[in-house]
Amino acid sequence: MIFPLFVIMTLLEIYVLVSVGESIGGLSTVLLVVVTALIGSILLKQQGWSTMAKAQSAMANGQTPAFEMLEGVVILISGVLLLTPGFITDAIGLLGLIPFSRAYFIDNLLKKNAQKIFTKNSASFVHKSPADKQSNTQKNKTLEGEFWED
Repeated sequence: MIFPLFVIMTLLEIYVLVSVGESIGGLSTVLLVVVTALIGSILLKQQGWSTMAKAQSAMANGQTPAFEMLEGVVILISGVLLLTPGFITDAIGLLGLIPFSRAYFIDNLLKKNAQKIFTKNSASFVHKSPADKQSNTQKNKTLEGEFWED
């Protein structure tokens, strides 16, 4: 599923770059791509520090900075998209750096995936050795391990 997405996006980016290059010239297109990357990196830094400050404020108030962590993920993805040459990825990356559109992305992601995230129907794998199966009948199970303090 992800491979066709990469192929389609790459072809679209090439098409848009060639079309813009024919309209305004090759050098102007390259300069425009570089300028959007520079503007994006400045916005990326600003929004990253802003989200970090919000997360620290939430932790200082005794709250879990869950939304801020999700914002950080969106900012990271937006940064990667902005550093990728092309106008389509730059547009999507800039949308991820605008606070209200970033919140919109996160809200929609959570609405669509809340059932998967908040239910315990997921499978897990626990490896038990034969010794564990024998001692499973005991109520008090002793765990062995090492502990050291630096």
